Amino acid sequence: MTDSNVFFLIPARGGSKGIPRKNLREVGGVPLVARSIAAAQEANVSDAIFVSTDDSEIAALALSCGAGVIERPAELSLDASSSEDAISHFLDITKTETGTLIMIQPTSAFVTGEDLRALASICQSFDSALTVTPSHSFLWRSARDGSLTSVNHDSSTRLRRQDLLNNEFFENGAAYGMSVDGFRRYRHRFFGRIGFVEMPRIRSFEIDSPEDLDLAKLISALIKA
Repeated sequence: MTDSNVFFLIPARGGSKGIPRKNLREVGGVPLVARSIAAAQEANVSDAIFVSTDDSEIAALALSCGAGVIERPAELSLDASSSEDAISHFLDITKTETGTLIMIQPTSAFVTGEDLRALASICQSFDSALTVTPSHSFLWRSARDGSLTSVNHDSSTRLRRQDLLNNEFFENGAAYGMSVDGFRRYRHRFFGRIGFVEMPRIRSFEIDSPEDLDLAKLISALIKA
C-alpha cells in the first residue's frame, strides 16, 4: 500500500569526472538510474518517485521507467554541487512542506525495495536515517609525525576481529531518509534522532571509479541482481 506522504528522490546529474556518463552506465544490463527507480517501485511505499537531473538522456530514461523528472538548473549540477542542493530544489519546485523524503544514490547499484521500505518505516520513529553496513575493522588514525594511533581498539591488546565492538557501522551511501520539515529547518540530511537500516556488505558497494564499475558487474553476476 502506497503512502502519499513519502517521496523518493534520485539525484542523477549528467556529468561525472570519475566515470563519464556514470549514472547511465549499466550493471547487470540495466542503467544505474533505472536500477534506482526499480528499487523505489519495488518498495511499494509510494508512487511519488522523481529523478533530479540536468541531462536530457537521463530525463528520457527516467520517464520511460515510470518516474517523474525534476529539471535541475546548471548551477546546481556542478561537481561541487551537493545532494542537499538537489533536495532543496526538489522541495521548492514541488512545494513539498511535510512528509518523508527518501533519497537514493544511483551509484549504489544493489539497494533493494526491501531496504527502502525498511528505511521509510524507520523514518516514522526517527527524524532522519541512513543505510549502513556492520564494520569489524581495526581503525587507525595518523598523527602529524606520521605515526598511527588506534581508534576503536586498544593496540596493546590484540583482539580477535569478531571481538571488536559489534555496534559500529559504516555509512554505505545507498539511501537516506528524512522528515521534510526537518530538512527544511536544518538544510542537511542528518538531524535529530538518527535511525538506520542495515545492508549486507556484498550489496554495500558504491561506484565511483571505472574499477568500481567492473567490480559491480562481477557482484551483479555473483548475486544475480
